Amino acid sequence: MTMSLPAIDRISVTTVVDNSIDALRPDEKVARRHVPERAPRIPQLRAEHGLAHHVEVTRGSETARIAFDFGLTPDSMTHNWAVLGLDASHVDSIVLSHGHMDHYGGLEGFLERHRRAMKRELAFYGGADHFAHRFTERNGRRVDLGTLSRAAIEAYDLDVKIVAAPTVLAEGVMLSGEMTAPMPYETIPPALRVEQDGELVPDTFIGEQTLIANVRDKGLIVVTSCSHRGIVGICRWATRVAGVDKVHAVIGGFHLSGLGEERITRVVDAFRALDLDYIVPQHCTGLEALVALSRQLGDQLVVSSVGSTFTFGA
Repeated sequence: MTMSLPAIDRISVTTVVDNSIDALRPDEKVARRHVPERAPRIPQLRAEHGLAHHVEVTRGSETARIAFDFGLTPDSMTHNWAVLGLDASHVDSIVLSHGHMDHYGGLEGFLERHRRAMKRELAFYGGADHFAHRFTERNGRRVDLGTLSRAAIEAYDLDVKIVAAPTVLAEGVMLSGEMTAPMPYETIPPALRVEQDGELVPDTFIGEQTLIANVRDKGLIVVTSCSHRGIVGICRWATRVAGVDKVHAVIGGFHLSGLGEERITRVVDAFRALDLDYIVPQHCTGLEALVALSRQLGDQLVVSSVGSTFTFGA
């Protein structure tokens, strides 16, 4: 499915949860930091192995707000949401990228805290495989990555919408749907497993969702999560389903941690070929990839930190 995604004026992505925080880091490029100068005291934000975003999309006089992923724990998610002064009553959509605990772990706690104040008619968007039982398995050792309960989500009076095809959330912003054209070299680590019919099989992450917006006169903003199916393929898929050739910025986890120099080099080279204006690596990108991006694409790189707001457009 290909559409011509309408242009928006601005998108702001506030990182509620991420792996690291630098309370002394100044504003840079498209990043506005939640630093002591903007708070009555040094910000008491929490970092953890997880990712959560608050996304605000503006088109003319209309603004849509999306809660996209929820970190590993409810404590960090709800705490950081409060410190950042975010208002759950304004959220228009709830989106989960995929069914790993470091992205849904804070969801139920967030809903327990805020659901009564939120809009009555509210949808939860996710892939068909988001509710599967997932594991990692290395050298005979199995680590349980948890199972998201659909019933638990529906108990909060959310309309669960399963996304297979590219899906519009609001004018100018969409979900990727199932990305079916991965790059051949962006293979999924074999340690990642999912339970199917009582057996553990390699996880394809076919249901993993990416948020895509089209900023006027700039190009696409690709907001990803862990990019299990490959960050380069995801960017190329975004141009295909949105009907826009240019990717202006990519932000999120690139899942390059521990994958080796050859894979990182190919991704960096592909980013250069895509002519990205901004690259914001987060969460599972890994130190080696961050160093490579800094050395080779430093002008485009924007460092992430919990509490930062990245704004693209007017």
